[in-house]
Amino acid sequence: MKGKYRVSKSALMTSTILLSGIMSAQQAVYAAEEGEAVLEEIIVTSQKRESSLQDVSLSVQVLGNQQLEDLNVNAFEDYIQFLPTVSFQNARPGVAQIYMRGISSGGDGNHSASMPSVGVYLDEQPITTINQILDLHAYDIARIETLSGPQGTLFGASSQAGTMRIITNKPVLGEFEAGYDVAANVVKSGEPGYTLEGFANIPVSDKVAIRLVGWHEDDGGYIDNVPASITYAASGIVKDNADIVEKNFNDNTVTGGRALLRIDLDDNWTITPGLTYQNQKSTGSFTHDPETLGDLLAQDFFPTEYDEDWYQATLTVEGKIGNLDVVYAGAYLHRNVDSIYDYSGYAEYLENVYAAYGYDCVYYTAGGECADPSQYVTGDELFERQSHELRVQSPQENRLRFIAGLFYQRQVHDFDLQWVVPDMNPANSVIPDGHTTWQTKQVRIDREYAAFGEVSYDITEQLTLLAGMRYYKYKNSLYGFNGFIGHCTGFYVDGEFVQDPDGTPQYPCFDTRILDGLEENTGQTYKVNLSYRIDDDKMVYATFSQGYRPGGVNRARVPGIPGYKEDFVDNYEIGWKTSWMDNRLRFNGAVYYVSWDDVQFSFLDFSVSNLTIIQNVGGSRTYGAEFDLMFAASENLTLSLSASYNDAKLTDDYRRAADGPILAPKGTEMPFVPKLQFTAIARYEQEIANVPSFFQAAYSYTDDSWNNLELDLREKQHAYGLLNLSAGVSGDGWTFSVFADNVTDTRAEIAKYYPGYPSEIDTTTATNRPRSFGARFGQRF
Repeated sequence: MKGKYRVSKSALMTSTILLSGIMSAQQAVYAAEEGEAVLEEIIVTSQKRESSLQDVSLSVQVLGNQQLEDLNVNAFEDYIQFLPTVSFQNARPGVAQIYMRGISSGGDGNHSASMPSVGVYLDEQPITTINQILDLHAYDIARIETLSGPQGTLFGASSQAGTMRIITNKPVLGEFEAGYDVAANVVKSGEPGYTLEGFANIPVSDKVAIRLVGWHEDDGGYIDNVPASITYAASGIVKDNADIVEKNFNDNTVTGGRALLRIDLDDNWTITPGLTYQNQKSTGSFTHDPETLGDLLAQDFFPTEYDEDWYQATLTVEGKIGNLDVVYAGAYLHRNVDSIYDYSGYAEYLENVYAAYGYDCVYYTAGGECADPSQYVTGDELFERQSHELRVQSPQENRLRFIAGLFYQRQVHDFDLQWVVPDMNPANSVIPDGHTTWQTKQVRIDREYAAFGEVSYDITEQLTLLAGMRYYKYKNSLYGFNGFIGHCTGFYVDGEFVQDPDGTPQYPCFDTRILDGLEENTGQTYKVNLSYRIDDDKMVYATFSQGYRPGGVNRARVPGIPGYKEDFVDNYEIGWKTSWMDNRLRFNGAVYYVSWDDVQFSFLDFSVSNLTIIQNVGGSRTYGAEFDLMFAASENLTLSLSASYNDAKLTDDYRRAADGPILAPKGTEMPFVPKLQFTAIARYEQEIANVPSFFQAAYSYTDDSWNNLELDLREKQHAYGLLNLSAGVSGDGWTFSVFADNVTDTRAEIAKYYPGYPSEIDTTTATNRPRSFGARFGQRF
């Protein structure tokens, strides 16, 4: 069975054909003179100011506006496959983690665990959240930038391994522009879907413009929930799922909009307030069990639902004081997630444990009989995040120049998770008149205060030295309750449980069994960069940079296991930015060594605690390289290849205690780190019967990786390659295209999920959409 999910020979042959051509330009335009092709200049804001990609001594990969449209990108799962410097795991739409340069322990994602190691920004404002990436629908997007390596000085906490920035199109003064796109698709053995999108740039006056964007996407399901039953070991009760058996049960819909207003107060000052809203609803499981059940088949015993609403209000103020550029960027993010998912695998595990000790029942009904232990988890989660940054920078033409700023952010995660046994006696519930056997009701607050700056000095016309530092203070707290009804009859005093004299359960438990912890610290991160301009088309650079991730509170009360401290990354890098053949060929790249110390590692071990625990353990190192090669092969043909290689391994034996067993020895490969990733794209444009036409092929490859650090728990996630094809025609203001995604119908092993407890339930695998065909029509006015 496993061989079925490896990269097919046809896919590898396709990739070889694509690679032999040398590969895609981000965008290419053609010089009128002599019909020769040249590559268009790419502007980025990776250093918090507009610069040409070729002038930035930093490894940056860019997906531009036109390329996003050409690749038929709608969501995270679409664009992430074309960013080979980023690896990821993705459980379902809206729930994902991303990694860069091998900085991945595989234990991320728990709501009470570590912050992410890659920062995510929407324009100027950070939107990084625990576990669940904001899956913004990608329409009217100017570009997506990935900044590889620690960005600790300019971007701070959680940009430990890199930063991903989603840059939207801004209002344009004095120009009316509007457009719409409609698309429809069919999925192999699944349901059809469609997308509706539109935008308008409206001048209000000579100094005011507004840009409005809206979208609705409906994706049909492709995974079947098939009949299944569980016979529980202790009680002998049989549970089946006949009432929720359904074909194509993993639907997903996304609806949203964005409004940006630009106001030029005068020649020097501009303010840009904005508001983005999105609702995402998905049902069913986005993982399957190909080895036990078969292709695209799952077995859930309760409905699975995910309903996410979020909005972000932003304000950017740009201006000048004297010859200094001044920028303020502020944002407020409000995100609410309601979810429900099956947890009957845990009930099966409990019944096995109880049966081994001779018990008949895990739970009891109101009538005193053994209750059906089948259960599900409900989630009610609220994220609130505010951020404020004020920075100034000197003119870039100065020989000595600087950027300096102040930053503050506060993120609140208020979550109520309840493990519900519908057949259980309500008298034994944590919630009055309910059926909740366990509740986690907590408020997590993560704060960061920082002052940062970078200074650049042109030693000569060709040689530039940059030095940067960020001073930070973090203050993170966790307050609340987790436990069974028995935990509602007392208090924790200095880590010891004290029973109430009468033993009467109290409600809400949130007010009785208190977890109230705080972790805080201060420190600095540094950056030094030396760049040398060989000529107008070639530059080389060397960088030392640092990144960090804040510490936090452990919610498990285990003697000898305190809160966890920050972990650090040191990055040593040599890179180059080059253009050749009169700017027809662009070759950028970097080689690097990354050291990760005091790794925050999350684990769930029922012999230690029934809650996830985070520890600082040992370290790892990464040897790696990445590059972008872009070639305007002719007036009609553009080609490109982007790739990364990461060899990430432990530098210390991993143990949970100094005298404990070795769970992963020194030299163990880090999880969710494919050694090789690449993307190859070929696009051919030609007039046919006086009608502009295009043909495009895009192939992405992801190497093998592991799903866990611990040897006894890890499984290999096999390599996969995905091939997308498209073709289209355009006329006066309109375009029509057809596309085929995942042409070889490959089942990607994006992430294999171990349930976290001994169980008869097998590991499930998150996968991609099967082969799909579609058509898109759009107009611009």
